[in-house]
Amino acid sequence: MNKPLFKNILIVLLVTITTFSVYKYILSLKEKYDLFIALNQTKEELVVLEQEKQNLLVDLEKGKELQAQLTEDNSELKDNIKATRRRLTRLFKDIREKQASYDDLNDRFSILQAENVALTEEKGQLNLKLSQANSENESLKTKLSSIEELKKAIRELKIRMRKVRTEPKKPQEIIEGNRGYLLKDGKSTYPVKIRIEVRPASPTE
Repeated sequence: MNKPLFKNILIVLLVTITTFSVYKYILSLKEKYDLFIALNQTKEELVVLEQEKQNLLVDLEKGKELQAQLTEDNSELKDNIKATRRRLTRLFKDIREKQASYDDLNDRFSILQAENVALTEEKGQLNLKLSQANSENESLKTKLSSIEELKKAIRELKIRMRKVRTEPKKPQEIIEGNRGYLLKDGKSTYPVKIRIEVRPASPTE
């Protein structure tokens, strides 16, 4: 083999090796640069993740505080509901007692109204009897104003007295009063309560 050919082959081999080495170096530099870029991005993402972690920790702490506040508010709300129920129970009890008192007063008022009506009628009858008695007194005064009328009155009185003497005596009947209460079937309604409604008459009646 001659020297010029060997030399050319050696040069081509060296150039090839050098070119390959340069390519590999450039490729290594590119990979290193890419790794550097990726590392920086990873660091940035790590910073973002760390910030998100801190934000999540803050939100978690706020959530715990909010949960504690809600638990406290819930407890206070339950206490308020219990107190409100107790107040409503007492209120309903007072309403029932007042309703019972009102019904009792209403019954008494109805009885008093009925008794007042009866007393009013009795008063009217007494006034009528009083008017009749006054008329009789006036008539008696007129009769007694003269001697002749007086004699007639004495004779009539004697006749009445003789009639009274000749009539058989009847045993006295004792009539027990009803103490101001109404009678039903001849018996006093006391202490039984009877509701009597008095309705005003319509204008057409």
